[in-house]
Order: sequence, then C-alpha cells, then structure tokens
Amino acid sequence: MKLFDILEQIDTSPKDVFIIHERFERDYDLHSHHKDQLSFVEGGTAYVTIENEYLVVPAMHFLWIPANTPHRLKVSHHATQLHSFYFKKSGSDFYQNLRIFPANKLIIELIKFSERWNNEFVDFSEPYAHTLFSLHDLLALTSEKPVKLQLPTSEHPKIEKITEYIHSRFNAHLTLNELSDNFNMSERSFSRLFKKELKTSFLQYLKTYRIIQSINLLQKHHDSSIEEIANSCGYETITAFSNAFLELTGMRPSQMRKMMY
Repeated sequence: MKLFDILEQIDTSPKDVFIIHERFERDYDLHSHHKDQLSFVEGGTAYVTIENEYLVVPAMHFLWIPANTPHRLKVSHHATQLHSFYFKKSGSDFYQNLRIFPANKLIIELIKFSERWNNEFVDFSEPYAHTLFSLHDLLALTSEKPVKLQLPTSEHPKIEKITEYIHSRFNAHLTLNELSDNFNMSERSFSRLFKKELKTSFLQYLKTYRIIQSINLLQKHHDSSIEEIANSCGYETITAFSNAFLELTGMRPSQMRKMMY
C-alpha cells in the first residue's frame, strides 16, 4: 500500500493514528495532510523541504511535521527505514512547529514496539495501543534541543557536478583552491557561484556534509572510536571534529552515540 494512495483515508479516518513502516528509496512530492506526522529515520538519511528550507534528517533522528504543513519528503537510499505515524492534531505548543530531534533510547524502543502494526489505523483503546499514546506524549517530555542541519541543493549543472565531487571526496583534504582549479574557475568566481546557488559557503557546505556522514558512521560503526570516525570524515583532529559536531547538532559526538546505544 503506497502512502499517497491513502492520504485521503488518513485524513478522514476517525481512528487515533495510522502507522506505516517503509524501507526503500522514496520521494514524496509536495503535499500536506490534516494529521500530525512523526517520522523516525533508522539508518541512512531523509530530507524534508518546507518553504525555502531543505532540511536533513540524519539516522536515529525523528521529524515532527504539524498538520496542514506543505512539505516534500525524500528518502535517499533504498536501505533507509522510515517509521511514520499520523496522529490526530494536538493542541500542545510543542507540536505546532516542524522540528528534528535526536531520538533517545526510550523513544526508539517504543517505535520498535510499534512494528507489530503496519499500514494500519489504530485506536488508543485497542490492546497495547497505549504505547502509541505514550510515544506521542514522550516526544514533548524527553526531547531536548532540536537539530537544524541544512544541505541546500541546486539544479545548476556546474553546481550539481561540484556537489557530487564534494560528496565523493568529503573525507579528503578539500580546499577552495583545489575545487576552483578542478572546475576551471577562479576562486572568486567559484565562491560567488557557490554562494549564489546554494546560499552558503563551500566550507560551510563541506562541514555540514561531513557531520551528516559522521552521524551515519556513529550509528553503523559503534565499535569505531570517535577519533576514527573523525578521520573517516576528513578531520585531522578529534577536537576540530567535536567542535564542528557540537556547532551543528548541539551535542558532542560522544553524547549522540550514548543516545543511540
């Protein structure tokens, strides 16, 4: 059952929540619904577009989308598992804004428990469904500082090639001089084009992409040290990596790892 085929049913159903667990690459075009949406990304990365913002939802993070919010949701890899819940609209202040949070162990366990339902409408009065009510309420009670990672995109042909190059070599010692030479541009022209199309600098884009990849590695390689992950993402020192991680996520990599395991 495809989500877009049942959006109308989700909006009109009198039941408390609809649950769907998906594992494949997917790009949901701009849409909205009358229910609040919780989506948890288990492995891989998802992307959500709202108004002029292109936000990244890393592995082991959840996304809250308030009812009637136009958005586009993209899952970039076929192995990414997306757990989504569509709740009746809440009146609490916490649930009125689109936000992304790291998921703590308790929330992850409740989401895992919910896998007993899939492509189903559920009432909270049904057996074990009180866990879904607990999941909904715990979001506001246990979530801390939201994460706001933005990785802008552009359809400009040269920028597409530049970002592909960055993605393929993010763990190397990339410099503005190297990239501008590689694309036959002066550093000034390169920087101006990059800023115009992506509304950010090359260095900020590279930093964000590296941190996103490091979050994926923290989840996949729990036996690797923080220093090994830092080196795998192009950082020469653990201090530089930890500071960049803190700047973009609001926590140290060691703190996020503790939340994951």
